Amino acid sequence: MRLAPQRHTVTDLRLLLIGSGGFGVPAFDALHEKHEGSIAAVITAAPRPSGRDGSLVATPVASWARERDLPLLEVERLRAPSTQETIASLDVTVGLLADFGQIVPAEMLRSVPRGILNLHPSLLPAYRGAAPIPAAILAGDQETGVSTILMDEGLDTGPLLAVQRHQLRGDEDAPRLEAQLAHLAADGIVGTLDRYLAGEIVPSTQPAEGVSLTRRLQRSDGEILATWTAEHAHRAWRAYRPWPGVWISLAPALERLKLDLIGAPLAGIDVPLGGLLVHEEVLLLGLKGGALPLLEVTPMGGRRMSGTALIHGRPELLAPHARIRS
Repeated sequence: MRLAPQRHTVTDLRLLLIGSGGFGVPAFDALHEKHEGSIAAVITAAPRPSGRDGSLVATPVASWARERDLPLLEVERLRAPSTQETIASLDVTVGLLADFGQIVPAEMLRSVPRGILNLHPSLLPAYRGAAPIPAAILAGDQETGVSTILMDEGLDTGPLLAVQRHQLRGDEDAPRLEAQLAHLAADGIVGTLDRYLAGEIVPSTQPAEGVSLTRRLQRSDGEILATWTAEHAHRAWRAYRPWPGVWISLAPALERLKLDLIGAPLAGIDVPLGGLLVHEEVLLLGLKGGALPLLEVTPMGGRRMSGTALIHGRPELLAPHARIRS
């Protein structure tokens, strides 16, 4: 199914930018450079408490907008009637959303004449939802990318306007891959938006095959279990940075040990499954298919240190009964 194009010039463009996280900032910056006088407003999430003192921290998008003296709306809930009234008064032509974290109400989608475009960091329909970048790393994919869609009421189900592909080397972590995809999105968004408004792009329905969904990451996702392979654990360490991180729970007391820095899996070293062993001054964790070097760790309530420094102070962690959970 292909949707009929509409025509619209950029001379009377009133653009609404919607985002919170840093992923959208390079694309927003590219549009600001090309269409500076056409940005009607920037919408972002309200400041959130952070740190031990609970001080309020603005989103990266809010900081970006303030630096450029752009009209800024910091909203608690996009669905709030007062927020929707304010947005309706802006009389925008088209919107662009990236990394916002809230559902856009259907009435808002219908109220924007040319709709709201969405930059999604995956090759849709794969990895719809909240965590596409960690999902691609965790799966060991060889390719990912950025899909620009015209939003509908579904979860990342809207028709495609553009797809940009990015080859993976297999050593990326989530922050680095997010930065790479953010700049890829920025490279394409000006041309995509201009061609879409000119009626030169016909939105195409996403393929029915290859659909997958991701959910918001939880702290429990980061626990490495004895049933995991070493390769899967290494991917999780790369995928779950900075949140939720990865850790192990050591029996019998189920003491939590955060794994801050780990090395690539090693084969051919006999380490008990789920247990720890020091080999050539490196602390190793035994998992299926290999051993995982634990280069830097943080014990519960302690400071970050090397794996061998931990064992020098806690040799009992090498005891036969010290195992991680299955």
